[in-house]
Amino acid sequence: MKKSIIGLLIIFLFLGFSTSLYASQEKKERPELKKEIVKVKYIKAVKAVKLLHVYASMYGRIMYDDDLKLITIIDTPEIVDKMLSVVKEIDIKPVDLVFTVDIILGLKGDKSAEGIGEGMPAAPLLKELKKLLNYRVFKLIDTSFIRVQENKYSEQRVGGTNYDFKLRLNPRYIKDENVDIIQLEVELFHDRVVNMGPSLKRETNVPLIETVLTIKSGDKSVVGVSKLNGGDKALILIIQGKVIK
Repeated sequence: MKKSIIGLLIIFLFLGFSTSLYASQEKKERPELKKEIVKVKYIKAVKAVKLLHVYASMYGRIMYDDDLKLITIIDTPEIVDKMLSVVKEIDIKPVDLVFTVDIILGLKGDKSAEGIGEGMPAAPLLKELKKLLNYRVFKLIDTSFIRVQENKYSEQRVGGTNYDFKLRLNPRYIKDENVDIIQLEVELFHDRVVNMGPSLKRETNVPLIETVLTIKSGDKSVVGVSKLNGGDKALILIIQGKVIK
């Protein structure tokens, strides 16, 4: 009986020693953690956190508050420092861009009616375009100046008093060595009334021009041409984009 009791005591002592040794090893293996709270200025906290999760270790935690624009990072010192450098790299002020948009009406007219509107900023470009298009008269409908940040949509009404169009721009800034490049999504819409016989049908947001182009900062480009009224008229969209520094 005494031998059995002694044996059980030895087993319990051994188990207690093993548990204590395992806990001690686990405590030793758990690295020291560092905590940092960073406030982002331009990027949304939730977007930054999605990128930071890639760098987190098994011990790390990342929390955020989008309203306060705060990110709390808890991880090993090396990983926390890496995450802070990533935040610094991505949390930068978006580039401001300004666009000059000319909307021009091209008319076929007769042989005697030729010309390009006086004082039209795009006149040199239209002279080249005139060689390619079967239109004799070009009239400036409207010139608009649009300021927008990269990767953000800008939508506004253009066209002056006699025409009503909706223009949507979505620019993306690309730094190519010493050249500023703008990649631009352009959409131009209008509303129209269609004769359905006994009744008229109003259609909204009918696309006239939808395209993506790449231009250098300061350059002027013909974005697109859309025929109107069976082809007797054409709408020509010319855009110049500049990076504001």
